[in-house]
Amino acid sequence: MSKTLKITLTTVLVVILLFFSSLVLTNILIKNKVEKFLLTRLPSHITQHHKGISLHTLGGTITINDLVVQIANKKDTVVHTKIKLEKLIVQNVSYWDYLVNSEIHIDTIKIKSPDIFYYSQNVHKTIDSTHSSGPLKLYKPVVLDDLQIDSANLYIYDNTVDSLTLYVENSTVNISNIKVDKEIIKRRLPVEFERYSVNADSVFVKANAYENVTVSDVSIIDNRAVLNNLSLKTKLSKTALSHKIKTERDHFDLKVNSIHVDGIDFGFDTRKLFISSAFIKIETPELNIFRDKLVADDMSIKYLYSQSLRELPFELTVDSIKIENGAIKYTEKVKANNQGGSITLGGLSANLFNVSNTYKSPKQTKIDVSGFFMETTPFESEWYFDVNNTNDDFIFKMAIGRLQAERLNRFTEPNLKVRLSGQTNKIYYTIDGDNRHSKTDLRVNYEDFEIAVLNKYGNKKKWLLSTVANLFVSKNSDDKSDDFREAAVEVERDKTKSVFNYIWLNLSKGLLESITGNGEK
Repeated sequence: MSKTLKITLTTVLVVILLFFSSLVLTNILIKNKVEKFLLTRLPSHITQHHKGISLHTLGGTITINDLVVQIANKKDTVVHTKIKLEKLIVQNVSYWDYLVNSEIHIDTIKIKSPDIFYYSQNVHKTIDSTHSSGPLKLYKPVVLDDLQIDSANLYIYDNTVDSLTLYVENSTVNISNIKVDKEIIKRRLPVEFERYSVNADSVFVKANAYENVTVSDVSIIDNRAVLNNLSLKTKLSKTALSHKIKTERDHFDLKVNSIHVDGIDFGFDTRKLFISSAFIKIETPELNIFRDKLVADDMSIKYLYSQSLRELPFELTVDSIKIENGAIKYTEKVKANNQGGSITLGGLSANLFNVSNTYKSPKQTKIDVSGFFMETTPFESEWYFDVNNTNDDFIFKMAIGRLQAERLNRFTEPNLKVRLSGQTNKIYYTIDGDNRHSKTDLRVNYEDFEIAVLNKYGNKKKWLLSTVANLFVSKNSDDKSDDFREAAVEVERDKTKSVFNYIWLNLSKGLLESITGNGEK
């Protein structure tokens, strides 16, 4: 072997030895840095333990096994968040960016099978609700190309008996182009990112003390979301709810086939939350409502929709909402000896525009609804209001087609002990109102209209009362040349009643005036 070859081989071997020695040394140094960070750099209110750290220096990959993290309040030792995960994998850490550009640049972080537990009742809100310096102290900016979370379960609890308020099962999350620095981390949303996707097998939400929401499948990709098989239900049975509540409350059973949301955006503007969407489509909602009127009235003030939108604690902007093939059944129990009477709306189609508290006058919220009342009677309605108008001025218009009066008897007989006969052919009415009073113009065409007042059991007609009642009712509307009887009425709003009670009062008073009056405005 020549001297030159021997020197060359020796040099190569030395370089290889030095290279692998430096890898081993770098491995030890980086591993020590990671362990030191976990032990000393985390704030005192964040603790962790794990079952080992491994490092693949050539690929720049760090793996932490069986990591458990606990986060407590800063001023006491009460833990409000626990995170347990199978593996935390940090891939392709750029040493060059760390040494030269003074930033931590990571290609990928993978979080395997995390279980996240959050106990909202343990948060010391007066101390931890704001973080002027952020939850962590960052010495270098962190840039992450891709965050992957697989098979995650999220649990959020409160201090009530049914303490689970949110549960997300088997979710996956992918977020790209993440950046955090010492300024970003001070924000309400302490991170910047670009693309994201979220999928979950099921979601459970405790909406309030009485209702739960469940969704069987959730998919969110960037600014689009799809929710399948949504359900909102009252936890208790109708009877149990009536026994529990002190004032009347609706019993709900809502099912929605799917909800599509496009153009999603969210964040904080000067620390105020904003949420927006370009378009929402709700497919095949089916709502059953039961109200027990034997329970005491709820005398709290009810807002009109304009005020409810205006006083939301966040900025909401939804350009349009479309509802397809909806159905509503409303049952009201007034008498103790029966299960109440029902009103139905079917084949519902609705378009809502400018559902928002951010637009400026004179732009208005508009709601168009069409469908069938009591299975066969077509109707169309329009509703306009300006959310910025503090008087809550609104215009409501409705046209109702042919209605056999007998179809109302399933509601009027059990609740009012009144049986109707005849039919209305057309009803047109317009309500011009605000949050205190309204004026209604109504036109109705009807024929063979009669009222039968029933006894308390609902099985016999009271002939005298029925005869007297019909003395005040014009049997037909065709005593006028245009076949319509008209009325103009005014209604004072009862602010302890719902929006729909307000609409109903205008309709019922207008009908009563047109049928029993002289048929003119």
